Amino acid sequence: MKKVILVCAMTAAIISCKNEDKKPPVIGTNENGEELVVNETGDTVVYTPPVKEDNVELDEEEKEDVAFEKDADGSFHFKFNLEKGEKYPFKIVTNATNVQSNGKESATLTQESTTELEYQVKDITEEGFVMDVQYKRFAEKMSDGTTSVSFDTNGAEPKEDAAKQRWKFNKAIIGNSFNMTIDEHGKVQDISNLFKVRDKVKTEMKSDLEPEQLNMLDEFLNAALSDEAMKQMFEESLAYYPKKPVKKGDTWSINNSEGNAKSDINYTFDGINNGVATIKISGTSSGSDSQTDPNGSGVKIFRSLEGKVNGTAHVDQKTGWVKNAVMNKEETMRMTQQLNDQKINLSSTSKSTTKIN
Repeated sequence: MKKVILVCAMTAAIISCKNEDKKPPVIGTNENGEELVVNETGDTVVYTPPVKEDNVELDEEEKEDVAFEKDADGSFHFKFNLEKGEKYPFKIVTNATNVQSNGKESATLTQESTTELEYQVKDITEEGFVMDVQYKRFAEKMSDGTTSVSFDTNGAEPKEDAAKQRWKFNKAIIGNSFNMTIDEHGKVQDISNLFKVRDKVKTEMKSDLEPEQLNMLDEFLNAALSDEAMKQMFEESLAYYPKKPVKKGDTWSINNSEGNAKSDINYTFDGINNGVATIKISGTSSGSDSQTDPNGSGVKIFRSLEGKVNGTAHVDQKTGWVKNAVMNKEETMRMTQQLNDQKINLSSTSKSTTKIN
């Protein structure tokens, strides 16, 4: 009997819901074109569709994962939200102009360099995201005002000897990959298999170089394709978010020092609009040192460095991957060479714009 009553109650509820959702007959429209119906009391009124109530708060399982998640107090905390199997592009293009002067004469060098990588998430573990990083493209253009050298690994082998060697070298890197593990905040935890890339380049270039040139190539590869170089490029471009929650207008800093050189970079969270987080960037760099020529000439060398940087980064709210970023940098290095009462003053001023993705 109880089952019968329960079934009847459920049926009545369903019928009641259907009746509530059923639209009454339209008897006409008013001067605004709105539909008119007769309500339960017999009055002619403007038809208003019933509003279905939705749950405002979703269960944690139903919430969409995002990299920038909003807290109850309006602040946002960040963690990467990358998907297993997905590929994430990384393209960095730098245009730089460098002017060198000895006080009497000056020389200008312009350079444009392009590096393209692809990060694919192979696994997600307790340590973070395990990624396969593949080299996709290198391109470069250089000019000193009288001669120019350029190459692109997506293009044909250049005819000029200087460009040809650089093209072969970079072409040997393309298609190779190494492994990188980052934590949820983007800090690099581990890098492996880069030595395989270096070894392949040396093998392919061996027939074109003399033993002394091979040694120089080995030194260059150990610096340019080192674990530290790849770690630095990733973290400076993609992993500067704080672990603490931030609100719009909040600023945090990253300070680095090496020897007598230091840099202070400030980041300001400028809010989220249409699924894109904006971060303003500004900072300075400085340093100085002195030494005596190690070759025994007695020449004393004094150097100083001053620089500033500013830019903006736009970051995908869902994944945390940079959508686009622009950084402008100015740097001046001064050097004085002194032997007894004789002095030579040299300077190097560079301006560069770096664009990511």
